[in-house]
Amino acid sequence: MYHAIAPANLQESSVVAFARVDPNGSRYLLGDMAGHLFMLLLEKEDKMDGTSQVKDLKLELLGETTIAETMTYLDNGYVYIGSRLGDSQLVRLNAEADSAGSYVTVVDTFTNLGPILDMVVVDLERQGQGQLVTCSGGFKEGSLRIIRNGIGIHELASIDLPGIKGMWPLKVGQEKDNTLVLSFVEQTRVLTLTGEEVEETEIAGFVADQQTFYTGNTEHGQIVQVTPGSVRLVCPSSKELVDSWTPPGGKLISVCGCNSSQLLAASGSILFYLEIQNGKLVLAGDTTLEHEVACIDLTPLEDGDTTIRTSVASLGLWTDISVRLVKLPSLEEITREYLGGEIIPRSILMAKFEGTNYLLCALGDGSLFYFIVTSSGTLTDKKKVTLGTQPTVLRKFRTGSVSNVFACSDRPTVIYSSNQKLVFSNVNLKEVKHMCPLNSEAYKDSLALATDTTVTIGTIDEIQKLHIRSVPLGESPRRIAYQEETSTFGVISCRIDIHSKNGLQPSRPSASTQALSSTTSSSLGSLVRSGQAAGQAECGQEQEVHSLLIIDQHTFEVFHSHQLMQQEYATSILSCKLGDDPTPYYVVGTGFIHPEESEPKTGRIIIFSWADGKLTQVAEKEIKGAAYTSLSFNGKLLASINSTVRLWEWTQEKELRLECSHFNNIIALHMKTSGDFILVGDLVRSMTLLQYKTMEGSFEEIARDYCPNWMSAVEILDDDTFLGAENSSNLFVCQRDSGANTDEERQQMTEVGQIHIGDFVNVFRHGSLVMQNLGDSTIPHTGCVLFGTVGGSIGLVTQLPQDFFEFLNDLQAKLTKVIKSVGRIEHINWRSFSSDKKDEACEGFIDGDIIESFLDLDRASMSEVVTGLQRMDNSGMKVAVSVEDVVKVVEDLTRIH
Repeated sequence: MYHAIAPANLQESSVVAFARVDPNGSRYLLGDMAGHLFMLLLEKEDKMDGTSQVKDLKLELLGETTIAETMTYLDNGYVYIGSRLGDSQLVRLNAEADSAGSYVTVVDTFTNLGPILDMVVVDLERQGQGQLVTCSGGFKEGSLRIIRNGIGIHELASIDLPGIKGMWPLKVGQEKDNTLVLSFVEQTRVLTLTGEEVEETEIAGFVADQQTFYTGNTEHGQIVQVTPGSVRLVCPSSKELVDSWTPPGGKLISVCGCNSSQLLAASGSILFYLEIQNGKLVLAGDTTLEHEVACIDLTPLEDGDTTIRTSVASLGLWTDISVRLVKLPSLEEITREYLGGEIIPRSILMAKFEGTNYLLCALGDGSLFYFIVTSSGTLTDKKKVTLGTQPTVLRKFRTGSVSNVFACSDRPTVIYSSNQKLVFSNVNLKEVKHMCPLNSEAYKDSLALATDTTVTIGTIDEIQKLHIRSVPLGESPRRIAYQEETSTFGVISCRIDIHSKNGLQPSRPSASTQALSSTTSSSLGSLVRSGQAAGQAECGQEQEVHSLLIIDQHTFEVFHSHQLMQQEYATSILSCKLGDDPTPYYVVGTGFIHPEESEPKTGRIIIFSWADGKLTQVAEKEIKGAAYTSLSFNGKLLASINSTVRLWEWTQEKELRLECSHFNNIIALHMKTSGDFILVGDLVRSMTLLQYKTMEGSFEEIARDYCPNWMSAVEILDDDTFLGAENSSNLFVCQRDSGANTDEERQQMTEVGQIHIGDFVNVFRHGSLVMQNLGDSTIPHTGCVLFGTVGGSIGLVTQLPQDFFEFLNDLQAKLTKVIKSVGRIEHINWRSFSSDKKDEACEGFIDGDIIESFLDLDRASMSEVVTGLQRMDNSGMKVAVSVEDVVKVVEDLTRIH
């Protein structure tokens, strides 16, 4: 006996996921493609003989969630909704509806970048650091994602003040910071913060005509100020001097270190140790060192608010370029460590990260040494990293309960700890000379940052490696291009409209329907077939509508939406300049898709210009097929249309004139160019390399890969090396032998590398998300290609020299013996190229993920992996490597992405 119900709200979309709520199967959750969440109730009737049968079905719409791929009912009304087309969610079902009539509350969201259909690498802040903007998600979950490496500062206020040498926050008669002290070469200025207002004031007991080395609140509620001439203790309420100390014999203080109860001041090579007591400064010891002191730190290691004293001070010295740890109050040396080289230490800091004590010492050339401080006070595990090129100042700040370190230089960096390893994450500012934490009424948990010219007060992003910002579009973004001249992105997007009695209606509000302005391509041209009018479609049928969106690069606001014709699918977009014309254009390639045709018979290439808030169609070209790819090629327009590759010139009359074509493809889906080379990726026939002959004005086929591969993306690594991705989730590399003797050999590409990625690659782009770091990276790699996949992962492919490749290959082989994968799948099997045509072992590629997992091993496993491992030294001899050597190499590898 069957029961069937057909409620209207179930007809709107198709159900794609379900979950059982009750163990006895009386309630089920259903999710459809529109993101609706339904509850299905089976009303049962118990019979006399103990069996039961379903009497009725009831369906209730609970609310809207992400588009579900899978659902799991956890407990207590919590449901996990896993999505392939957007972010996954943890939702709670409520007994009462909210004001919008929904029974669903989203408790948590889990970022998913997939499916990535296209992406661009842009340097929006012009700091030499790329950001990735991806076309992610599908249908109502469609969004642009801005992915950047490093930590952003959100500016709240700024003051123009050049020449700052130091900054400190003070609490003057309040619980919160309400004063900012700024130090200059010959003067000290005091700023009072009242709400968001900033005004300059004076503290009577302060020396105003000297540079301040340090100022801060003391344990007993006074304020201490250290200048070259003296140490002063000031009462915060009367602002008068309470006590002062000057170095004997008219000496001047050159550097100092201080906390709220102790002070260590150096005058050349003499150290003075002062105790800061209630209302007085007491000299508690002095000593003379053999060299001048360059920097001092007295930071208490324990991070609690109660710890205000330390029994260990750290010093950096001139001349012998060493760091020393000394005991307090006796000033006896505990340990010393020579840094080597000529550059003096400029800033030294003791810090505790995840329970481990570190000593950080920054030099005048932007490099940083760091050590682990053992319980007995010795320094071990010396490591060096290059942060910038200028002298670096280290300052501590806190986010929540965790203490982090800010390194001020021309490449500002936040140092934090993750999985017991120090991580150096760059801050998205051009340069920072000084910084201090600030926690005032108006600016809670903020940082004050000084550059050469200004002081900025701002808050800092969450401390993590990658930052992902989402710009929801409510429809599927398909292609993206960046136009630097107009500071905009051009995005091809596609929404679903529904045929109704009144014609096509959008199924929901989305980016293309909510743009600030909009235009439409008129459908009256010769391209629209007779009988293809909208009147033919039956009510309720869905239709894809494609648009070009113009989006601001800073606010990501949709300025304009241009809707294409019915049945017209946009397949490519490009921003370029054509010929001698100085105007930047957006070039959109389209195809008309009709269900009865096996491939598009007609399409358009449309050229738009965006200026002064208006989109103008400058030219259009009728083509015989769909323009799958369009590229700028030496001032001309190159497009792949169905099976042909065509090149157009831009005439003075602003029209496209066909120059030449190449026909030897099945469907030319992908193209990349470099110089006068064109790499074509075919639907089924792998990759072909064409060269444009300027004299003849024609294309010549130079080389081809004769293995059948169904291509999903291609990229040119260099003039002889080409990277491809195919539809069984593999990457492979082809090389052509341009120096071969016979034409036949020269025309064959050989596959020299292959690896299984396990995800379908949609797009390759040259570029990197990290600052191309200066200094002593030991990683000799060339080029960076990023790829985006259907699953939402972003990967990086880079080229290594042969000897380094062999070393990493040995390391990989040893690691796979020590690390056992989930499900005991052999690494070598998982990474081998596998398609319906062939299965071949992985070669020519190193799996970076498994190399980096070396850092997560314990010490014993590390030693086991490194045993017997050798590496070429500079003279070409093979030498054994230590655990430290391998850790250094792998840590440097982690910094290239």
